[in-house]
Amino acid sequence: MPWNDRIKEAAYTSPSGTRITFNYEDVSKSIEKKTSAFEFPDANGTYIQDLGHTGRRYPFRAIFWGDNYDLELNIFENLLLETGQGVFEHPIYGTIDVVPFGEITRRDDLKTASNQGIIEVTFFETIGIVYPISQTEPSNEVLNAVLEFNNAVANEFNEKTDLDTTVEQSFFKSRYQAVLDSAKTNLQSIADTEKEVEKQFNSIVDSINGGIDILVRDPLTLAFQTSIFIQSPARAATAIIDRLTAYGNLIDELITGDDAVLSQGYNSVNSNIFHNNDLFAMSYITGSIISSINTEFNLKTDAISAAETIISQFDSVVAWRDLNYTSLSEIDTGEAYQKLQEAVAILAGYLVQLSFFLKQERNIVIDRPRSIIDLVAELYGEVDEQLDFFINSNDLTGSEIIELPAGRKIVYYV
Repeated sequence: MPWNDRIKEAAYTSPSGTRITFNYEDVSKSIEKKTSAFEFPDANGTYIQDLGHTGRRYPFRAIFWGDNYDLELNIFENLLLETGQGVFEHPIYGTIDVVPFGEITRRDDLKTASNQGIIEVTFFETIGIVYPISQTEPSNEVLNAVLEFNNAVANEFNEKTDLDTTVEQSFFKSRYQAVLDSAKTNLQSIADTEKEVEKQFNSIVDSINGGIDILVRDPLTLAFQTSIFIQSPARAATAIIDRLTAYGNLIDELITGDDAVLSQGYNSVNSNIFHNNDLFAMSYITGSIISSINTEFNLKTDAISAAETIISQFDSVVAWRDLNYTSLSEIDTGEAYQKLQEAVAILAGYLVQLSFFLKQERNIVIDRPRSIIDLVAELYGEVDEQLDFFINSNDLTGSEIIELPAGRKIVYYV
């Protein structure tokens, strides 16, 4: 059978079940490999971590012509705008579960073709909702998952650290104190924004510092208090981006650099250092999780960005942990990892679902000079409640606050 006999009809079935066929010209697809490169100072070459690939992307130009082209074009456009997962029957690449993604453009060739219209859309292959959707109050479910993680990571830390001798305790205490001080320095400004949070934050760190000699001999209690200390600033009433950035910076500080992956072969000192760093790194992710569940999101982009940031933090820490476990010839029993993954999954699922009901970003370019008062009233239907938000979201300064020039790109949310 020659190749042209294998070409099939192009069609799209929307989430509601409506199927429509259309014509086409040339076709293509793309895919990205999810890989990370790691350089080590004591080895030549580069270690590439291969985490698979993204879903395939199918940019497509659907062509309609004939006496009823405009009606068919309207139907297809509305089908693409339905919320949810559809099915794309590609003429070359087979049948794929997809979601129309990003910008959809429509062109009616009234002069050059008179009875032809074209819609350009990119279909993204999807595996559906990866993360579970909470059937109960999401904040309670997330916080319960974090509490289970705290218990699991404390037990794991207690089992995997070797602090029997004075020498091991001395080395560990020095490393623990350095990481604790860094956490306090980076999180203090977040905690200070709310009096009760600041009080709790300072109280916990003072308790740890005051009893460190005893706590080093009681790693279970030390680990649990460490997680609570790290998570306490997450409840502060400050911008979500500030909290996520603070926790992200602390993660990067631990998992990058020359000593991020400890030297090969097991020894108790290096093992203790890694498990100390691991305790902090995983707890930083729970700080980001609690930050997000304690935020009232207004914009779709903010909720999605928070979910993506936390997933990225989790993936980075997991990759770093795998490298260290391999280098130290240790086995990860997975209790803390599983609880953390569950907390990340529940939160991500919640934020994705929440984003469907939040305001979306829109862009326009104004064609004539406009007063911001008139434009805000036109876009939002009111001025008093939206004016400051409009100025801040568009970074307006100087003369633009008085009059916006023609050609100015404007962002607004609906």
